[in-house]
Parts: sequence; structure tokens; C-alpha cells
Amino acid sequence: MPECTVLQYIKNKNTNNLNGIALNYFGNRITYREFFENVDKVAKAFYAIGIRKGDIVTIASLHTPETIYIIYGLNKIGAVANMVYLTLSANEIIENIKSTDSKAFIYFAMIQEKGRIIEKEFPDIKTIILDVSDSMPWYLKYPYRLKNKKDILGKTYRFKNFLSLGEGVVAKEMLYTKSAPAVIVYTSGTTGVPKGVVLSNDNLNAVAEQYSYTTFDFRMGDSFMDMLPPFLGFGISIGIHLPLALGMKTTLWIDIEPDKVVQAFERIKPRHFVSGPVIVNQMLESNIKDMKFLSTFAGGGESLSIEQEKKVNSYLHNKGYNGNYVTGYGMTECCATVCTGMQGFYKEGTLGIPLPKVNMKIIDPENGQERKYGEEGEICFCAPNIMVGYFKNPKETDNIIKVHADGKKWIHTGDLGSVNQDGFLRFQGRIKKIYLTKGSDNSVYKLFPMQIENVLSRHSAVDKCAVVGRLNGEKGYLVIAYVTLKSKDIGDNVEKELRQLCRQELKENSWPFEYHFVEKLSTTGAGKIDFRTLEKWAENSDSF
Repeated sequence: MPECTVLQYIKNKNTNNLNGIALNYFGNRITYREFFENVDKVAKAFYAIGIRKGDIVTIASLHTPETIYIIYGLNKIGAVANMVYLTLSANEIIENIKSTDSKAFIYFAMIQEKGRIIEKEFPDIKTIILDVSDSMPWYLKYPYRLKNKKDILGKTYRFKNFLSLGEGVVAKEMLYTKSAPAVIVYTSGTTGVPKGVVLSNDNLNAVAEQYSYTTFDFRMGDSFMDMLPPFLGFGISIGIHLPLALGMKTTLWIDIEPDKVVQAFERIKPRHFVSGPVIVNQMLESNIKDMKFLSTFAGGGESLSIEQEKKVNSYLHNKGYNGNYVTGYGMTECCATVCTGMQGFYKEGTLGIPLPKVNMKIIDPENGQERKYGEEGEICFCAPNIMVGYFKNPKETDNIIKVHADGKKWIHTGDLGSVNQDGFLRFQGRIKKIYLTKGSDNSVYKLFPMQIENVLSRHSAVDKCAVVGRLNGEKGYLVIAYVTLKSKDIGDNVEKELRQLCRQELKENSWPFEYHFVEKLSTTGAGKIDFRTLEKWAENSDSF
């Protein structure tokens, strides 16, 4: 694996490609030479305001060119980009800035109201506002800014003004240090509490290096369409770092409305495209003329059923695409990817095979013994892209990364699966219970059963409860609650009272759709609740 910073890695890979296009943003084509120059300007500006090696800068933005310059500019001087969700409340971002002791705050103009609140909370740190128009060509930028005037506070810098701070400054480039952090991205555990995932230079470089040895036909100069937000591990590793490291031309598309993405896809005609089930479903409903231009059509997020997979592949083949819709497996804690289907290595109903330097095994979740081929158990990985750890959370880090008898560190995914003798991974359920659902605003949300169970357990009549999800087509998962009561003599109003309790305590997308009152919950041999069986019950609720 390469031993260098993420910035040094893409520089090394593009030594002879400086005139090639690195980024395409609304028709503004930025060469690799210009890209590295802009990264240097950002590094100098940060150095001018006192940012140094090991400092953390919080960023709440989308994948505009400026955001990407900032990530690599911080990397040049050894600082860390702390990528937070735009959907966080102002108070949540304030707490995040405090917990990470961030030295600067950068935010996207679409959350300016929250940005102002945060600015007032931290009068002594520099704040920079990024706008969708910053890198637009002049003929789009000025009409956009006339139409969307923004009142910028006195102490907040626009990106251009921020860069001017670095004029005449020399920013020393930091040398590579093994396992030095590059970015922090966030995930949520079964409790719904966000955890900061610290990804090192080694982690991100390992992903790009491994993909360069797969059968994906990645070529220097290829068109890659990126619609993945940078606050996702997948967005950082696959959407940003991978195409830059391989010398591709990344077309940045920041409007994530499915119909807009599909329209842009047909217009851009990328050679490589990565999305998720929501976009794929939109494509199936669209009248795209052909997809002969594609070399890679891949997806992440929820896996498709075999029936859905067949439908997608049939559609792609009818449009002239020679390959299949390939999916993979990953988690934020391993840069969002460890397994993938690929050209020549595809098997329907699976999540592909491990990347070149990834080892995978299936263990019995009860006793840790390794399973045989075809047997179900917990999925574990040993890989160079496993995170450094959770930020300031060694306890949770030790819960998920364990040293096995071979002396190596293995990440325990909390997911159930099996591996056939050809090495293909089949996903079979969750030990860590998290589901995705679509809200009334058509946004995709995570459901955290433990949160719902905690609320249900507060009712005085409830003895035990367990929550699982039942897949409901494009709407994602419905919440199904199984409840045992302390007494058979409790009245018939319990369900009504539980529904009222959930309305008071939970967001709408977390309200249980059905309640099943049972004598006892299914358990495993170790006496733990058997969520796999409950999921099967939920699939056939007529059993009750």
C-alpha cells in the first residue's frame, strides 16, 4: 500500500496528467494543474489564520470544487477535515465544534441561518461561507448571484476573500506519518448517537489503490459523475478521492433530486456512475435513450432483492449497457467499501468479492468460531482501509475492532451473511438493527429500533419489546413492534397509548406501523432476542 498523504498520492498519480481535466463544474473545466494550484492557495490561507498540523476544521458543505480544495489544502499542512451533515441542527453543529475543538468553521450558503447562529457562538474562530456559484463560469455566476443575493456577516469570509489572506504566505507541506488522520466523517450506531470515524491517509489511499487493481476499466481521462455528498464516507473515498487518484475527469453534480440526477446523467453521459436504489428506481421510470456510453454502473446503500436486480439489469441491457448493475458492501468505518461486484466477477444476489488486500470471514456471533463456506454468521473484515478509530471514543472502537487469534485487527460489522466457495458475499440480515425509510418529504432516513424500543419500554404495561423493519417497496422499511405485557389482564387501550407515546417522543418516520402483542419474543440459544426470526415474522404478519 502507498505510504504518503492523500494529496501526495494524487500528485504522484497525475505527474503526467497536469493538463487533464480534474473537475467539471457547471461547464467550468478545472485542470489538475489548476486543481493543485488552488489547493496550495487554500493551504496558505489556512496557514495564515494559524491552522497547523493536527488542528481540526469543521466543514458543513456539499461537494463543490471549493470544498474539495479545502479537504486537500488542510491535508497539505497536516490538518484534519471534520465533515458534518448539513441536516444537523445549529446546536448539534455547535456541540460538534466544541467536542473537536475546531479552529475554523466552513459552511454552505444553503444553511446560512444555522451558520449565523454558529458564528455568534464562536466569535474567535474564522468562518468561511461557500456558495454554489463560487466556481460557476461567469455567465452563470453573475445571474445566479443577482437572483440569490446573500447578506454576508462582517466577520464571515467569502471563499475568494479567504484565499487573499494567504497571499505571500509560505505553507510548509507536512511529511507523511503512518496512520495520521486525514478526515473525520460520521456514522450512527444502533442507538442513533453519531460517532466520528477517523480515516487516515493510509485508509483513503488504500481504497483507491485497491480499486486500481480490480477489473473496473478505469482509465486516465475517463468521465466520472459524482453526486455523493462529501460528509459521507462513500462520498469522500469513492466520489472524490478515487477518481482524482486515477486521473479521471469528475463532473460534480450537487442537486440530489432523483429526476434532476437522471436528467444530468443523460446529458453528461459519464463512463462511470455510482448511485443508490432511489436513483436507480428513478432511472427505471425515465425514458433514457441509451446507456452505451457506460463502463461502470454501480450502487451502494440498501441491497436489492434478486427480483429487483433482474429488473434493473434487464433495463440496462435493453439500453445497450453490456454490464450489470454491481453493488458492494462497506461501512463508514472502512471507507465505505470492502467488497464489490465488478466486470467478470458478478453473481446475482450477492455483494461481490473482497477488494485485493481485504480478508473476509464469517463467524458465529455467539462464540466467535469461524463458519464454513455457505454458513451464516457475522461478517468480519481485516483490511488496510479500516478506520483509525472513533474520535475520542476508545470504548466503542474496541467494541467494533478486535484482535483475533491471528494477531490481526478485524472489524465486526454487526451484519449477518455467508460466503460461497468462490468468495462472493451474500448479505442476510442485521445484528445491528438499522433500517432505511422514506419520509413524507421523500428524503431517506435511518430508523433506529433501539430508540423506538426505549420509548415503548417506558409504558408501565410493557414487559419486553423488540422492533424490526418490514420492507415496503420504494418506501423502504416500515416499523413493526413486538411487545410482551406484564399481565394478561391489562386492558385493550395499550396499543392506543403506545401510539400516543411514540407520537410525543419520536419523529413521524419512526412511529411503529403495526403492533403485535405476543406471549414471548423469539430468542437465540444464548437467550438473546432473535431479530432474524422477528424479521421473518414481520414479513408474514398474518401469522399472528
